[in-house]
Amino acid sequence: MRFLLCCFLAAIAASSTLHASSVDDRHAAIDRALNFLHKTALDDANFSRYGADLLWCFYTIAHTSSDPQLSESAGRMGRELALRWRKSHRHVPADANAAGIFLLVTGAYSADRLGFPDRRFKAELRRAAAKFTAQDYLGFDPAQAPPRLDNPGRYDQWYGALIVTFFGDAYGIRLGAHYRDVLQWLPRLRPYEGYDDDTEFDIFYAITHVIYTLDRYHERRVSSSLLPNELAFLRRKLKQAIEDEDPEMVGEALDCLKATGLEHDPQVAEGLQFLVSTQRPDGSWAGDPDDLYTEYHSAWAGLDGLRDYRFHGRVKTLPVH
Repeated sequence: MRFLLCCFLAAIAASSTLHASSVDDRHAAIDRALNFLHKTALDDANFSRYGADLLWCFYTIAHTSSDPQLSESAGRMGRELALRWRKSHRHVPADANAAGIFLLVTGAYSADRLGFPDRRFKAELRRAAAKFTAQDYLGFDPAQAPPRLDNPGRYDQWYGALIVTFFGDAYGIRLGAHYRDVLQWLPRLRPYEGYDDDTEFDIFYAITHVIYTLDRYHERRVSSSLLPNELAFLRRKLKQAIEDEDPEMVGEALDCLKATGLEHDPQVAEGLQFLVSTQRPDGSWAGDPDDLYTEYHSAWAGLDGLRDYRFHGRVKTLPVH
C-alpha cells in the first residue's frame, strides 16, 4: 500500500512539473514573439510601411492581456512607438487615397488609445475621409447590398470591409459605411461547405475577423451561441492548420476559440503545444526578410494564440440596424 501511495504521489509531482514546464515554455515563447515584434517596429523602414498595424498590435496586447508583466511591456513599447508615429504624421497628405486614409485612421486611433491624441490631425483626417465613397473604401456599398455572391473574392472583400468600418466607427470617422452595414450580410455568406482551398482560406479569415470586430479585438467574450456555424468551421480548420503546419491560422483560431469560452478545450491545448514547439529562435513562426508582413504577422498571431486574456463583458447579440 505504501508503495502504491508513493507511486501515486510521484505521478502527481511529475504531472505538476510537466504542467509548470509547459506554462514556462509558453511564457518564454510569448516573450520571444513580443521582442521580435518590437525589434521589427524599431526599424525605420519597417515602421514607415507597417507602423499603423504594429501600433494596433502593441495596444491590443497591452489592453487585453491577463498577464500584468506582458501588458506593461507591450504598453511601454506601444507608447514609445505611438509618440514616434505622431511625430511623423503631423498632417494628412493632400494626395492621400482611400487606402491611405484608412491606414491613417488606424494609426491615429491606435495612437489615441496609447495616450497620444491629436485633435487637429483628426479634424484634417475627417475632412479628407469625406471625399471618398463606400465604393472607394470597400469596393461595394454595404448599405445597399453584400459583395456579389458570384465574386470568388467576396469573403476577402467582405472581411476587409469589416476591418475598415470597425476602425472608422471606433475612431469616429465614417469610412464609406458603418460596421453594422457590413455585418448585416453575415447570414448571406453562409453556409461554408463545398468550397476550394483558396475560398476556404478567405472564409477562415472572414470568420476570425467577425469575432475580432465583435469583441473589439479581445476586449469581450462572444457568446458561442451567436456563431455556431462559424465555430464549427474554425474547429475544422484548426485541425487542418495543425496538420498543415500553418502557425498563423493556428494562432487566429486559438484566440477566437478562447474568446468564445473554449480556452480549456482539448483542441485548444493541442494548438498551444503546436505553437510552442514550432516557434523559430527569433520569435517568429513564418516568413523571411523578403516577406516581412508574414514574419511579423506570424509573431503577432502566435503570441495572441498563446496568451491569456482579460475579458470585460460579453457580446450576447449581433449589432442590428
